[in-house]
Amino acid sequence: MIALEVLKLSRSRRPWIAVLALVVFLALMLLGFWFYADSRTGGEVEFRYTFENRSYFNGLTFTVYSFYFGCMLLLPIFLATEGGTQLAGETSSGGLRMLLTRPVSKSRVLLSKFVVSSVYGVVLVGGFLGVTLLIGLFAVGWGDLRLYPGVLQMTASPQRLPQAEALGRFVLIWPAASLAMLVPLAFSYLLSAWMRSPVNAASTAVSLFLVLHVISGVPFFEDLRPYLFTSHMGYWRGLLQEAVDWPGFLRDAAKLAANATLFLALAHLRFRRREEG
Repeated sequence: MIALEVLKLSRSRRPWIAVLALVVFLALMLLGFWFYADSRTGGEVEFRYTFENRSYFNGLTFTVYSFYFGCMLLLPIFLATEGGTQLAGETSSGGLRMLLTRPVSKSRVLLSKFVVSSVYGVVLVGGFLGVTLLIGLFAVGWGDLRLYPGVLQMTASPQRLPQAEALGRFVLIWPAASLAMLVPLAFSYLLSAWMRSPVNAASTAVSLFLVLHVISGVPFFEDLRPYLFTSHMGYWRGLLQEAVDWPGFLRDAAKLAANATLFLALAHLRFRRREEG
């Protein structure tokens, strides 16, 4: 079953669309950094390749902000679309009914699909992070990672990490961010188990994710934030602090894992009870 799902994924256009969109996104981010450094700082900041770039605008800063926007918007949308098209897509095409004529349980079908989708998500996150780091270091410049309080809430106080230490933190960010991406993926599987149209399932998953993402960032809904998984998806930013708050970090990770498990369990319950006509 897993080999079959890998074959289906490799033959679909969705991974290539995601890669193309991420490349375009990084190109736009690179252009934005160049424009800011060249125009908005009065020429005080140089945007060029150098091993001794001590500016705030260096490759690590570029990586943090590019990866942040990618993880909070683009990657969840890609994975929500992927999960939304799985069960509903198989139902719409009639492939699921044909598959279930064999001695294969619905539980195995769901588990195989989710495992392959999860691995795809981990690879997508890791590839995006790796490419962003390479572009940042070799196109923008090297230097220490400096973060300051701002609207993106990267930190509550000024932080500075030496370049070598910051690169080590990015290695830890990969699995942490991958865990966060499992939640919108599992959420989309839940919707896909309830719907029979892949377009409806994917569009609903993306729409609800965006709504929850906006709500979690609006001060008026501050009391709701602890209960929304979108409020915790950026928890990996805690790894960029000089002194990592490990209890808080692990608590947010546990919340995300619990949400993903709950959504997948509900999807499994619905999928097993659903009649395939």
